[in-house]
Amino acid sequence: MKPYGYRYGNNGRNRLHRNMGILKRFRLILALLLVFIIVWLIYNEKTGGSMDEFFSESPNSFSVIISSIIKEPVLTIDIDGKKYKIEALKDSSELPDSASVKLGAGKNSVMQLIFEKEPETVSTMLYLNDKRVLSTPGQIIRSEELSGDGEYKGVVEAGWENGDSTVYPFTLVVDLPPSLSVSAKEIDPGELLVIRIDNINDDEEIAVTTDLGFQPNAFKYGNQHIILLPVSYNNPSGKVYQIKISLGDREYSYPLTLNDKEFITQYMTIDTKVAASTRNEQSAKEIDDKINPLKPLSDPEPYWEGNFIMPVEGGRVSEKDFGKRRYVNNSPTSYRHNGLDIGHDKGEPVMASNSGRVLLADFLIETGNTVIIEHGFGLKTWYYHMDELNVKTGDWVKKGDVIGKVGSTGFSTGPHLHFSASVNDVWINPITLINDGVPLFMPE
Repeated sequence: MKPYGYRYGNNGRNRLHRNMGILKRFRLILALLLVFIIVWLIYNEKTGGSMDEFFSESPNSFSVIISSIIKEPVLTIDIDGKKYKIEALKDSSELPDSASVKLGAGKNSVMQLIFEKEPETVSTMLYLNDKRVLSTPGQIIRSEELSGDGEYKGVVEAGWENGDSTVYPFTLVVDLPPSLSVSAKEIDPGELLVIRIDNINDDEEIAVTTDLGFQPNAFKYGNQHIILLPVSYNNPSGKVYQIKISLGDREYSYPLTLNDKEFITQYMTIDTKVAASTRNEQSAKEIDDKINPLKPLSDPEPYWEGNFIMPVEGGRVSEKDFGKRRYVNNSPTSYRHNGLDIGHDKGEPVMASNSGRVLLADFLIETGNTVIIEHGFGLKTWYYHMDELNVKTGDWVKKGDVIGKVGSTGFSTGPHLHFSASVNDVWINPITLINDGVPLFMPE
């Protein structure tokens, strides 16, 4: 009995182990089937695909689905100790118009990117008014790197060693305190002073008062306001003038020293018949009717591009021409010479000193064939005595375009171009515009 029973008992245990092995394999198959069903359901929910589509996908489909249910690494943006959680963009094919998280930044702010899992590569881009203004691989951005006030659209692109990449969109609202820049503390008579105001809010009013005899305008350009302040050569030199600027409830005061400058005196002789026919009551009325109404015009946007150019190539000109006092036929005149006389042969091309809008192209008794160009913000250039005109009133010209030809029409002693520059009705030195441009401001 014992041997039999031993054999029977051993065989029974073997059958039991075999049954248990079958049960384990069955459970494993059920588990794998369950995982397969769950994965397929997730795929179907995310893509709207069918089982056939699932199997027709590339071999990487399974890994894509598995990675899609893994939580994206979290990005935290720290600005001056305040932390913002930024959600990853699920579909990076198109950035949203606005992000759900808005970040605030001010003067001296520092923005730092903090990742839950440090990426291999990082790229941060900021857009203002749909224009990219910053792109950096760093994880720290300082407010001085920004383009002033505004609502920036931000994008952080992060990549990891396994090839995964994630996009994090956000909005950065920047409100910096106003800052003022003045192009000079002392200046020569007849030069242009520029005041630039950065980061002033739209609801803050700007008021400028001076004792220089000119009321300037403030023109908005992006995040800046630009004030062109011409300093007339008629102002007494050797004294200090005051410029006062109000920005909302804040007031600023700037002293401006007007240097002594010696202007030469010119004695010129002109045919008395020419003088009588070109400077008389009729010519004065023509200037009142046609010229003076144009002086206060100020287009609200700048058209000029970089420095101005000499309108006639190879001409004979002296920088001392501007502002000189004149005696005509030994009689003193009540006016100063407001520009440059550029001597050249009759018929030599005359070019627009910079881009702008032609306010006037006409023949006038005193100035002959005349062109006036508005370059924006009230900045104008003037061209007199031309032999003929190549433009008409209302035309748009680019820097270097030929607008006429050198001549000797109007109150003139010989072929030359009289070239002047002004801000509204105050004459400024055109040589400075040619050599140095407009200080503190360069239109894009």
